[in-house]
This record gives sequence, structure tokens and C-alpha cells, in this order.
Amino acid sequence: MGKHLNRARSHFGTDTRGLLEGGRYALLHSRSLEFDDLRPYVRGDDVRDIDWKASARSGSVLIKRFVDEKHHKILLVADAGRNMTAQSPSGEAKIDVAANILGAFGLITLKRADQIGMVYGDDRGCVNLRQGRGETHIESMLHRFYGHSLAKPGASDIACQLEYVATHYRHRMLIVVVSDEPEPGGRLEEVVSRLTGRHDIMWAMVSDVPAVGTPAAAEDGYDVASGRFVIGGANLGPRVVAAYRRAEQHRRSELEEFMTVHSIPHTTVGGSGQIRARLIGMTEVFTRAG
Repeated sequence: MGKHLNRARSHFGTDTRGLLEGGRYALLHSRSLEFDDLRPYVRGDDVRDIDWKASARSGSVLIKRFVDEKHHKILLVADAGRNMTAQSPSGEAKIDVAANILGAFGLITLKRADQIGMVYGDDRGCVNLRQGRGETHIESMLHRFYGHSLAKPGASDIACQLEYVATHYRHRMLIVVVSDEPEPGGRLEEVVSRLTGRHDIMWAMVSDVPAVGTPAAAEDGYDVASGRFVIGGANLGPRVVAAYRRAEQHRRSELEEFMTVHSIPHTTVGGSGQIRARLIGMTEVFTRAG
């Protein structure tokens, strides 16, 4: 495996059994080679499935049945803007956590023969990577995503990427969004409403280091999105800190309500060490919804 998939595997592991089963729009577009049983031939069956030896013994035409496999066409939609260059609560750059999440979904598809593609970008536009299969394809997608995020990206605007998907992807598929924690409302509300009517959506959000309340936030810093100076928690009074915490609680409640209203399985990841547990929890919700 390439370096990006290897990093994802070090956090997610190799056991992907049972993940991404079901969903409203799982596609029965292939079957496994695992034999199930025999049944009588009916008009319209593929003659290549006739078991001639068993038919000769029984005196009637019998068809081999195989185990059906549910597959998906998966589209990763990723925020590659400046917000992803900030620090996560684990101390990692958010882009590293995001790349490991994307890589984890790539690992899930490897044993399922799912088709997987990616749309990523920032407020300046989108890069569309067509769907394919296999390690080389997935590693190439991760490499291009990671490189974009490190090469002076524009401002984050996940609504831009979702609008592109809503316009250019008409066939039903599973969309996995990996982004910063978005602000609900406005353009995001409109485009998510369009997408959920046609596609399955899951959303993994990478959180920021809290502005106050941790040792890392005690010193002065700056906002990667705007470049503005941010006063550290050590220089703020208790009233300001309390107001910040109330605002954060309100913001999280609004975001949770937004995801719930649109029936989007979602999770928030604070570091690569949380990826396996958080993604398993999210995919279990997705499976039960199928």
C-alpha cells in the first residue's frame, strides 16, 4: 500500500467486515463466486447459470444461485480549504485527520469491490476525480487531496463542493462528506436538501482545538480562516470564557439539529486515534437506516 493508505490502516485497522452494508440505495450490481443453492430454471434466467450435470441427474433444468453482494458507488466529498490546516484537539493537523478518514473509507471499499471517487476543493472551485477501484486508484486520490490542502488553499466552503455534486452527479450513490464543522443554514441548507432527496449521505467532521479551556488554547494565536489575531484563554476573564462556552454549546446544538433534520448519519472526530470507533458508530446508523 502507499503511504496514505498505510497511515489510514495504522489507525483504522484491516477488519472492515459488515461496514457499509445496506443503505437505501445499495446497488445489487454483482454477485460473489460463493455458491448458494440450486433452483428450477424460469424463463429469462441467464443460460450460463444452468448446472447441466445437476439438471441431467434430476430430469429438470436447474439454475445455480450465488450469494448476492450489495455494492455502492461511493463519492468522497472533502474540504481541502484553509480550515483543514488548523490544529485538531489531538494536536494533529486537521488535514492529517481528514486524510486518514478518507483513507479509512478507501480501505472499506477494497474488499467490497465498491466504486469510489472524490470531489475536493475550497471556495475557488472543485477537483473531480472519477470513480474507480483498487489501491492505486485510492492512493492517487489521497495524494492529490493532501497536496492541494498544503499548497496555499483557498477559504473552506464545503457548500461549494456539495453544489458541484448536486449539479453533476445525478445517479444515486453514497456520499461521504469529510470537512470542518460547517455553519448550518443558507446555501448549505439548500444544497443538502437537494442531495438528501437523491443520495445517501454520511458526514464526518474534524473538530478544532477549543479556543479556550485547554493548555494549547491558553496562549495567543490566530484564525487560519481569516488570519486574524486570537487572544488566548489565559488573557480572558471568566465572563468571556463563560460566554464562549455558551456560544459553543449553542453552535453544536444547531449543528446536531441540522444533521438530525436531514437524517444524516454523522460523527465528529478529534484525532486519528478516534477514527475507528467513530466511523463504526456512524456506519452502524447508516446500515440500520437501509
